[in-house]
Amino acid sequence: MGFSGNLKDFPFPDILQVIAREKKNGILLVEWKDLIVAYYIKNGQIIFARPIDKITRVYTEQNFPELLRKLRVKEEVIPKILEKYLLNRLDQREGIFSLIFGFIKYRSDEKAPIPIEQIILEASRKLTPMEVRRKISDDMLTFMITPEGKEVVKNLKLTPVEEKVLELIDGHRTVEDIRRELFPTPPIEINRALYGLWSAGIIKRVRRGKRHKPEGLTVDILKRIIEKVKEL
Repeated sequence: MGFSGNLKDFPFPDILQVIAREKKNGILLVEWKDLIVAYYIKNGQIIFARPIDKITRVYTEQNFPELLRKLRVKEEVIPKILEKYLLNRLDQREGIFSLIFGFIKYRSDEKAPIPIEQIILEASRKLTPMEVRRKISDDMLTFMITPEGKEVVKNLKLTPVEEKVLELIDGHRTVEDIRRELFPTPPIEINRALYGLWSAGIIKRVRRGKRHKPEGLTVDILKRIIEKVKEL
């Protein structure tokens, strides 16, 4: 199971958000303009990256510990590898990606050099104004900090803007309120911070009001109508 697409249509933070949310093992393959990179995922964390010459190669090398031994990669250099093949490419938009879950075998002691939430924040800092508007399109959106977000953020390196935005998140202030209080900080920087914190699961949207049922027809009546139609 997984999905694929074009980086022009799917901002990287959204892809990373799926990885973090699913908490599964797998591979994220990205065919960049100049090379193909396989990103190895364990329990929703990206723990390794390597360029490959053929996509089919990842399907024949499914044992991660053996792969590291074959490549002679030491654990202490993996953060630099992720920086080179992932963090330094987050501003690129030309590429095709495929996210595939399953089939990779890991040990129990592999660690994530960089938390997935940190990578999401890094990716969000490079979003274009148009990409940001896909998610932060309503000035009246209101956010609150999630219970797990309070713990996650302790292990992250936030920018000054992200720190200030997070301090203002209280479940009542709207996006417009936050922009006003942080003036003259450019709105795009505030929106990127909100996008990253939201995608990383540190904050969540506060729902305003409840959905009203359709007037004149209850859910039970609708179900009965559907059943009658099926019998025709």
